[in-house]
Amino acid sequence: MRIAMGSVGKVAFIVILALGAFTGIVTYYSFTQVLPTPGTIDSVTRTNLPPVSAQSKENNNNNKQSAGSAVDESKFTNKVSITILKGASIQGNPNFDPNTAKVASNALVIWTNKDSTLHTATSGKGPDDPDTGKLFDSDMLNANQKYSIPASKIGAGEHPYYCKVHPYMTGKIAIG
Repeated sequence: MRIAMGSVGKVAFIVILALGAFTGIVTYYSFTQVLPTPGTIDSVTRTNLPPVSAQSKENNNNNKQSAGSAVDESKFTNKVSITILKGASIQGNPNFDPNTAKVASNALVIWTNKDSTLHTATSGKGPDDPDTGKLFDSDMLNANQKYSIPASKIGAGEHPYYCKVHPYMTGKIAIG
């Protein structure tokens, strides 16, 4: 019996298509069995963090004023504005204006991010400073977002600060 070469090619093509379809279906159903269900967190590699104790939350709130904490600006007649300048994320560019702010102890200090990228205003000399963020930490400020804190909460003296995202961005506040 003689089979034409054209019909063998057609049969092989159909078999390859059928095997490809079968492999695709098996792969799809296999992956759907191991993927997490939307809205749930179930993973063999996930480790839940311990719950934050009430004492830890209280200490954190007492130590710093964060961007999420609201300050009633209307209670302050004396306000000092510090601007995070456009292009501040580029090393060597001017970053805070003024770079050293002189502030009365009854003033409200307000940082405004005029750059197009995220920045912070974090107390301390830099990321290696053990006291970093203890006096104030704005957390991440988006473009045009503000962060304010009463100077009385920072305390008298000269206090360096920097941006956690761009540690070469530094400034000082002189309160007194």
